Amino acid sequence: MNLEFHYYATAALAIRAGFPSDAAHRIARSSQQVDQAIFSWEILDFPVTVGGRANLAGPAYRTEKTQDYVFWDEDVFRTVYLPFHFIPGDPSKAARERADGAGNPWITTPDSPLARELLVRALRSGDHFRIGIALHSYADTWAHQNFSGRLESVNELSTRSPLPPAGHFQALSSPDQATEEWRDPRLRLPDIDNRERFLAAARMIYRFLRTSLHRDFDDEVLVIEELGELWERRELDDRARAFDFSIRYDIEPWNASIWPAAAGIVDEEGPEDRPRHYDKLLWFGNEIAKRAARRDGIRRVDSGGRFRGSELHAWSEAAKAHRAEALSLIDEALGASLVGKRGMR
Repeated sequence: MNLEFHYYATAALAIRAGFPSDAAHRIARSSQQVDQAIFSWEILDFPVTVGGRANLAGPAYRTEKTQDYVFWDEDVFRTVYLPFHFIPGDPSKAARERADGAGNPWITTPDSPLARELLVRALRSGDHFRIGIALHSYADTWAHQNFSGRLESVNELSTRSPLPPAGHFQALSSPDQATEEWRDPRLRLPDIDNRERFLAAARMIYRFLRTSLHRDFDDEVLVIEELGELWERRELDDRARAFDFSIRYDIEPWNASIWPAAAGIVDEEGPEDRPRHYDKLLWFGNEIAKRAARRDGIRRVDSGGRFRGSELHAWSEAAKAHRAEALSLIDEALGASLVGKRGMR
């Protein structure tokens, strides 16, 4: 899913569920930040503590990276795709939907037990940052269904595609656009209407949010119909619908620089490090050039003491906790030997 769901629809659902406006926006911003964090910031004035003391000679604090399209890096599969975007689901369910009936332990399926458990744990924590991150991973089980987070043939839409079968790379942005209609030739029912998938995700998210507030969700039909009305307007582009979301739900327009700026981080390359419309091909070429110039893919900055205790700091800690929780659950469910780096090849 893209900005329209991870930020705007998530904020709308949290607001309608009864979260205060500031909490709803924090949850939604945490959700979208998962896609924004495509590199790590090294905070030079925030040294890592050792034994409760700042280790001035040691490494600086690094923010968490939670998005990356570098499919050839095995570590990306383990630390980015699996815990944040392609949580393994029910392989038997996926096999029933595939034309070839093939099963695969890594396949993502909607509302999968692992993704659901991660969301439940985040909601129980009461941490809005963790809730937003878990909602991102949970929502992606609908958008990324029938794909795995690996580079493998199960993701192949066409043998003639010049793109590698990594995640939904061959489908480009089609699975992530709320109003997109597209074809997945791997499936028994290949005609896909994302509106149906996104509304199904929204319905479950609303139920979880209401339950976390100890409230019923008897009004879910009205809430989901309201979203459906926005997504019925297929003639509008995502910018126009973002405006409609802002007006209808009183949602602050998305600005990627808010958290970094408050944390003392000024990005000389601009607040958006990739094209707004999720153009993976353009991003892919840019990334190769950038990594050649910056080998470790890390940006270094002195925050002037503003990073510690900032919302970006809190989000990064929540992302670290989510990753550890997710990988622990995945290791337990699939077997650590299968999930380890060697098993990723």
